[in-house]
This record gives sequence, C-alpha cells and structure tokens, in this order.
Amino acid sequence: MQERVVTIDRETHSLPANFTVFATQNPIEYEGTYPLPEAQKDRFMLKITMKAPEREEELMLAQRTMTKEAPEYCSRKCVQPVIKSEDLVGLRETLGLVVMRMN
Repeated sequence: MQERVVTIDRETHSLPANFTVFATQNPIEYEGTYPLPEAQKDRFMLKITMKAPEREEELMLAQRTMTKEAPEYCSRKCVQPVIKSEDLVGLRETLGLVVMRMN
C-alpha cells in the first residue's frame, strides 16, 4: 500500500497518487482468519464495525446485487464521477496548508 505499487501474477503496476485501498477483516472465528499484528494495524485510518443486516436490508442487498440493478449490469451512465482527478490533487494540497496552519 505505502509503496504505491501492486503485483498481480508477477507483473508490477504503479498506482496513481489518488489510489485508495479499502480492506475488510472477517471475524476471528472464520477459518483462516488471524488477528493483524500491531505493525499492520497502524496502516488503517479507521475501523467500521458492522452487524449482520436485518432481513429487509438483506433482501434489499440481494435485489441490488443479483438482479439487473447490479453494478455488473449497470450502464456507464449509472456511475458518474463527482470530482476530477486533477481537482483532487489541488484539494489535497489545500488540506495540507490548512493542517500546517493549525499546528
């Protein structure tokens, strides 16, 4: 993550500055799941604990992922960018200035 490169099938790819990693962690009781060592826990900015969905929520998720509403079936018009990549770079620079002034 920190190196901004990823290797897939022995081929290394550079990642753009705006690349973000989202990770999931399964409950410890799942087979093959182990607690993260302290050296890896500090790589995550936040942790969101989720409970199992209620029946209605589970049905809604199934509807959105297993029907024509699923992202795989959705035309490109369904997902629209809300900000340009170059604008994000400028916002990050501005955030850096704000943080420096606060210190």
